[in-house]
Amino acid sequence: MIAFFVVFFAWFFQSITGFGAGIFIIGILSLFYNPKMVIVSSAIFNLLGTLSLIYQNRKGRVEYALLFQLILGSIPGIYLGAYILDRIGNRELLFIVATFIILLGLYDLGVHKGWLRIRLGDHMGVPMGFLGGFFAGLVGMGGPPPLVFLAQRLKDPQSIKLMLNIYFTSNILFRLSFYNYLDVVVLDMGFLFFGLMGLLLGLLLGNLFTERLSAERYRASIPYMVIALGFVLLVFEVI
Repeated sequence: MIAFFVVFFAWFFQSITGFGAGIFIIGILSLFYNPKMVIVSSAIFNLLGTLSLIYQNRKGRVEYALLFQLILGSIPGIYLGAYILDRIGNRELLFIVATFIILLGLYDLGVHKGWLRIRLGDHMGVPMGFLGGFFAGLVGMGGPPPLVFLAQRLKDPQSIKLMLNIYFTSNILFRLSFYNYLDVVVLDMGFLFFGLMGLLLGLLLGNLFTERLSAERYRASIPYMVIALGFVLLVFEVI
């Protein structure tokens, strides 16, 4: 049942914010289950979650040039992350990833507050997609880099969430194919069942709160959420 409650909270959070489920699912459930099994198995029911959020935010606008850059950059990043996951322990890399995410959140906070004037240009889609793909392949959580990129290029929360979850969907499909190719597919049917139940309930209740968050409050909260997720990842690394 631990899988049900963790996945429920994770997808309740992501249905509101558009990202972040991976950090809670991987970070918490890896304490109770085989980490590789969690990373690979969760990708399956997460695919249903991202497709649901695409439908929920279908009224958003897709900037195809930005989305193509993100997906293009993610492909080699996902493969590299999956390759490293298959061959070495990721404790030290987890610390590096968490530190980078915190710094990325602080940078975005500086841009949003007007303390920094260096914004991510349109040409940064490929490197941000690569970083997101690498983090997803390695630790199952690649949202912060593409989120910060999209938040600096777009203003509408529905458009950000729509594009972010299209990107996540492509990530998951590539991840599953690379995991299968590298022979790291480890599944647990009980875990999948309870995870799916938690996913459905989290999406249902999270959707009830989504409309209460204004565009201004959503954009202002992004750097804080990124920073918080970085610190959560650090806590899981210590544990």
